[in-house]
Amino acid sequence: MPHVPSSRDEAPAYLLRYERRRASGSDSGGWADTDEPVFMARARARAAERALMETARPDSPPGATEAYARVTVSPREIVPPESFRDRMAGSVDVRLIRHGETQGYSADGGLTPLGHWQAHRKGQDLARGVKNGMTIRFPHAPTARAQQTAESVRAGLLQALARYGIEAEVLEPHPAPLFRNFKVWCDGTEQDVTQAFLHYVTVMEDFERNGQGERPGWLVEMDRFWNVQAGGGDPITSWLRVPMHFFEPPAIVVRRFWEGIVEEVGKGPSDQRVFVCTHSGPIRAVATAAVGHDPGEPYNTEDVRIRVFPSLRHAIVTYRGRGLEVEIPTHVKPSWVG
Repeated sequence: MPHVPSSRDEAPAYLLRYERRRASGSDSGGWADTDEPVFMARARARAAERALMETARPDSPPGATEAYARVTVSPREIVPPESFRDRMAGSVDVRLIRHGETQGYSADGGLTPLGHWQAHRKGQDLARGVKNGMTIRFPHAPTARAQQTAESVRAGLLQALARYGIEAEVLEPHPAPLFRNFKVWCDGTEQDVTQAFLHYVTVMEDFERNGQGERPGWLVEMDRFWNVQAGGGDPITSWLRVPMHFFEPPAIVVRRFWEGIVEEVGKGPSDQRVFVCTHSGPIRAVATAAVGHDPGEPYNTEDVRIRVFPSLRHAIVTYRGRGLEVEIPTHVKPSWVG
């Protein structure tokens, strides 16, 4: 039987990599600005390493380059420049919060007990950023799961504020149609994608039973969309990437959400918080438009944070630790937006 050593003399792998970088003089990333903090330079160097790994993955997109991969794995640390800080004074904090765990997506169902707990816990976490005298607003998408999420988030926030001894004006949740889920043109009517599922199942079953006639375009696209989910895939990724004629386009959804954000911010004082409870598809589209690539599906009650500047023309969008300044698109109206 071969001898198996019970101890090791070499350094751990992370230390060996560090020593190699020190020896080669590449620990700072080499291409970083000299005024950049050291931790940012190192993070960018790691991003370059991850980019090379991304290009070698079997599921990487065709024609993927190191430059593209580097953008999509760029460091998540945020160091706002000094010029940002004066402009951020008086900004309004908006959160786009995904609903809690729901009973299902084949109907407009409410939250499960776990979903209520998730939302209640989210409210307690959000209370840490609330100060005396603030106004808290709770617009939500007009669906049962979004409404119940808003109610549970509000309950958790009120409980935490009472515990911390903070006095704030916490308004009742209210439906806000601009924050609805994306819609489908379904047999002559516009329907929420979840609502359209029931009609799709009924019509598709009739076509399969009778085997007569051509399937309309909306039915073909709905079939593709839900088959992705049935096969274990991500239908929201398909919606973001594949142009579809009968689904509300992601770009239009993003613009609609910005219209809702500007409207809600304009209703209240500058010292307010706006906690929007809505759906993952639009939230993900807003984040994708901001960072330039699909950063992934938000978990239940995960949020995208938006700091809206007082001018209502710019904002900082932060998702999973990465933030970028964006221009709010609602003050321009090209011909193609109608």
